[in-house]
Amino acid sequence: MTTETKHSDGPLDARTVIGFYHVDLQYKDQKALSNVHFSIDNGEFLCLTGPSGAGKSSILRLIAMDAFPTKGEVMVRGMMSSKMNRRNIPKLRREIGFVFQDFRLLSDRSIEDNIAFAQLVVGVPRVQIIKNVMRVLTQVGLYSKRHRKPHELSGGEQQRVAIARAMVNSPKILLADEPTGNLDPVTAQEIIDLLFRINDAGTCVVFSTHDHQIVKTFGQRVIVVNNGRIESDVKRRGPVDRSANLADNMYGGTKSQNTANSSVAYVRRQETTHA
Repeated sequence: MTTETKHSDGPLDARTVIGFYHVDLQYKDQKALSNVHFSIDNGEFLCLTGPSGAGKSSILRLIAMDAFPTKGEVMVRGMMSSKMNRRNIPKLRREIGFVFQDFRLLSDRSIEDNIAFAQLVVGVPRVQIIKNVMRVLTQVGLYSKRHRKPHELSGGEQQRVAIARAMVNSPKILLADEPTGNLDPVTAQEIIDLLFRINDAGTCVVFSTHDHQIVKTFGQRVIVVNNGRIESDVKRRGPVDRSANLADNMYGGTKSQNTANSSVAYVRRQETTHA
């Protein structure tokens, strides 16, 4: 059962870790977002969905302050886009972990060196880096493969390395942009289970996907984006069934437009049924 979510309206709400306040985003020849307004509370697991090109990646870029609104305000961990300067952006980025569909691992380095690199660039002492790398590789179940190169791992293992790298700095927010898009159903299930465990430990997770079955099975809170606008923002009244299996539900792993459209239709049905 679902119900429309009531979220905070302003940046002064202590629960809000991410806030969009009537945001427009204009690229050179295209308006990417129009009047986007929502907030995410600390510790939430948000599923961001909609067709390709709908504006999901633009929202993630604004959260990372890799882009800035043309109009309106974005707040992340108390930092306001209108007051952000270049000196403070690295401080914000240390609060955020990033996971991408294509892994983005360094092919010429070992798994442990890939993860250590994320700490070297922010000046973490070598002794602490070793401890942190051990911690996150154990968390994702890959410590025994720490000396291997990315090409020696499966796609699912590479994505787990990418998640370990994203989590090594203990971020408060994890942005996962289509992290299961290139994976088979069983492997996709493993990645989602891992993201749930990270969320259970207190990290706010924003999971971007246009896969209908993922939305239907695991969407605790679902924001649908289409043509740069928020079409709906729905939260289930009860918790999702985390024992559910994507493969059992004939998950196809497709990235087609039909799949994206069915995700939108599913959320609309939930709104209509439980209005």
